[in-house]
Amino acid sequence: MLTLTFPDHNWEILAWAAWIPLFLAIENATPQRAALLGFVTGMVFYNWGLSWINNTLINYGNLHWILSFAVLGLLSAYLSFFIALFCYFLRKVCGENRIRFFLFAPVLWVSLEYLRSTHSEYGFSWLGLGYSQFQTLPVIQIVEWTGVYGISWFLIMVNSGLFLFWKCWCEQTDLELQTGWRVLSVTLLISVLWLAYGNQSLKRYSSLETNNEKIKIALVQGNVEQFMKWNPVYQNIVINKYRDLTLKAAEKKPDLILWPETAIPFYFEENQSETDSMRDLAREIKIPILFGSPHREKIKDEIIYFNSAYLLSESGETLGRYDKIHLVPFGEFVPFRKILFFIEKLVVMIGDFGRGTEATVMQTAGNRVGISICYEMIFPDLIRQAVKNGANFLVNITNDAWFGKSPASYQHRSMGALRAVENRVSIVRAANTGISGTIEATGKLRDETQLFTEEFRVTQITPATGGKTFYSLNGDIFSWVCLLVTGLIAIAARRGKNEL
Repeated sequence: MLTLTFPDHNWEILAWAAWIPLFLAIENATPQRAALLGFVTGMVFYNWGLSWINNTLINYGNLHWILSFAVLGLLSAYLSFFIALFCYFLRKVCGENRIRFFLFAPVLWVSLEYLRSTHSEYGFSWLGLGYSQFQTLPVIQIVEWTGVYGISWFLIMVNSGLFLFWKCWCEQTDLELQTGWRVLSVTLLISVLWLAYGNQSLKRYSSLETNNEKIKIALVQGNVEQFMKWNPVYQNIVINKYRDLTLKAAEKKPDLILWPETAIPFYFEENQSETDSMRDLAREIKIPILFGSPHREKIKDEIIYFNSAYLLSESGETLGRYDKIHLVPFGEFVPFRKILFFIEKLVVMIGDFGRGTEATVMQTAGNRVGISICYEMIFPDLIRQAVKNGANFLVNITNDAWFGKSPASYQHRSMGALRAVENRVSIVRAANTGISGTIEATGKLRDETQLFTEEFRVTQITPATGGKTFYSLNGDIFSWVCLLVTGLIAIAARRGKNEL
C-alpha cells in the first residue's frame, strides 16, 4: 500500500490507511518483535519503491547485477532501520495506552524521518511519507509552516486515529468506546481545519498567480543519451541540438532560456572556442541563458571538479556561477569508499566532486533566481536558503537520464511540488531527458514534457512579490518540536506516568 501511493502509481488515498495493517501486526507484539515486523515492512517498501536503482547501477554504473542488488539491499536495510525503530518505540513507550499511542506515533515518525532525511551528506529523503500527497493540493498547503514533515505527521495521525477508533469500537466497553470517539473527534477536527486552511490558501495564491505580473521562460530538453554526453565523437551533435532548440525557443521571445544539468559537453570558460560560441549564441538571440556545465579549479595542488550552473546575459557576459552543494551518493561521490571499494561513480570524472558552499542567488529577467541542481531538490532546508537569500523564483536543472523509463523521474519531480509550497515561489525545471515543466506556488504541476523526447516548452511563471514564508525564514522548527515532544513523552512513560 505504501509503495502504491508514490509515483508512478499515485494511489495517494492509500496513504491514509496504509499503516493500519502494521499497527495491527505489532499491537500485542514485544518491542523486539515489533521492530522485526517494521524492518520487514521497510524492506518490502523500499526495495520495491527504489527498484529503479538497479537499472541505474547496472546500465550506467556497469555494476554486476549481484552487486547492484546488494547495494539496493544495503540502502533498503538502512532506511528500514528507521521503520523498525518506529515500531520498537511505539511498543516500548505506549504499551496498551491508546491515548499515548495517538499522541506519540505522529511525532515519533516525524522525528525519525527528519533524522534520516537531513543529517550530513548521507541524508536521504526519497520516499518520505509526505511526498505521497503531492497531487492532493489542499493537504500540502500547510507546509509553508511545517515543511514536508507536517504532511507526514498528518498522515500518521489519521492512520493512528482510524486504527484506534476501530479497535475501541471492537472492544464495545463504555470506556473504550468513549476513548475511540474522542480520538476520532480529534482526528476529524484536525482534518477539517487542515483542509479548510488548504482550500483557503489555494484560493489566495491562485488569485495571485492569475493577477500578478508574469515572466516567460523557455525550457530546453535536449534528450541526450547518457553514452553521448562525454563522448568527443558526439560533442558537436550535442551542441548543435541545444543550439537549434534554443533558436526555435527564442522565436517565442522568452525572458530567460533554461538548459539542463551539464547540458554542454565541455568546460565552460576553459575551452575557449566552445565558450565563445555560447556567448555568441546569447548575443544572437539577445536572451539570457542559464545552463549546466562542469567546472574545475586547482585547490592546494589538487584539481577539484564541480557540477555547476552558469548564467549568461543577453550580451554574453557571465553573470554568475552556482556550484552544487549536495552531491549524489554513487553518482558524484562514493560513500564509505573504503568499504565499497568495488564501486565507481556514475559520473565520469577523476575522484569525487567538490561541494559548493553558498545558495547563490542571481539577477535575471528583472528578478532574482535561486538555483538547484538535480538531487538537491529533495532537500527542503537547502532549497529554502536561496529564497531566504532573496530569490523570488527557483530553477532546478537536472539530468535524469540515469533513471531510464522508471518511476524515479516521476518521484523526483513530485518532490518539487512541496518545495514550491514551502517557499511560495514558482519553480521551473529543465531536465535532459524529462520531465521538464513548471510548478506553481500552490504545488500545481503544468506545462510538462514527456520522458525521452527532444523538445522545448515555453512557460509563464509569476515571481513571488510578497513576504517570505515561515518555513523559508525558520526552517524545520516543526520537526524540532516533534523531536522535543517525542523525548518528553518517552520520559513521561519511563517514569510510569499514564496521564500527560
